[in-house]
Amino acid sequence: MSISAPHIAHRIASPMTPRQKNDNTAAATEGGFSAQLDQAIGVETSTQSIPANARELAESLSLQMLQATLALGGELATDSSSARSASQPLASVTSLLQAYQANLAGGGQSSPSPLPTDVHKQSTLIPSAEAAAVAAPLARHSGRDRLEAIIAKASGQYGVDADLIRAVIKTESNFNPQAVSPVGARGLMQLMPATARGLGVSDSFNPEQNVMAGTRFLRDLLKRYDGNLDSALAAYNWGPGNVDRRPDQLPRETRDYLVRVKQSLATYSA
Repeated sequence: MSISAPHIAHRIASPMTPRQKNDNTAAATEGGFSAQLDQAIGVETSTQSIPANARELAESLSLQMLQATLALGGELATDSSSARSASQPLASVTSLLQAYQANLAGGGQSSPSPLPTDVHKQSTLIPSAEAAAVAAPLARHSGRDRLEAIIAKASGQYGVDADLIRAVIKTESNFNPQAVSPVGARGLMQLMPATARGLGVSDSFNPEQNVMAGTRFLRDLLKRYDGNLDSALAAYNWGPGNVDRRPDQLPRETRDYLVRVKQSLATYSA
């Protein structure tokens, strides 16, 4: 049956549906893709090396395939009132396509993108609580190393066993250079103010001054009691005058002190 001219005119003038627009866009894109693909396949590669621009061409074709896929999937704009044309991808993929094209222009070599400033700062800043947790063991380790050097110096200078010095420090202050007893004894070896002054100490909280003076005092007590460790330790805790007057009446605190010091000494000497 023949078709009249009005019917033909009507079909030509009828607007295309959004799906028809997408189909036409995809067809046009596929046509360009097919032509370039045929051209690429026609390049002889069996006996010759691939031309320098073959990789760029293949990547360009891949880009066109991506655009065609977006068009078929409805990602391209179809509203004629929109500022975008029917062949322009949405903003959600524009940046991806631009980056891909820039990479092609640079010979396919990409460089790592720098981290955003805020991300970099977050990666280098440590919360104060975590910083304290990290710094505390390091500080203790450094302080203990310094203390060990002081103990070795005092032991060599006054001839007192280094393990005995450690045992007295452990019992007196538990290695706390800022310790203060209820009766006013201070520092690592808990020197009373009068004893510290007599030994030339200007700062009982200074680890070196305290340990050197405390070891000297312990040396003097060992000499006073002819090397008797119990008497020397009792005098260190209770006072030499008390031990001289009542050597058989040691208070419970002093007896407990002797036990703790000798237990620590055995541990360090093991």
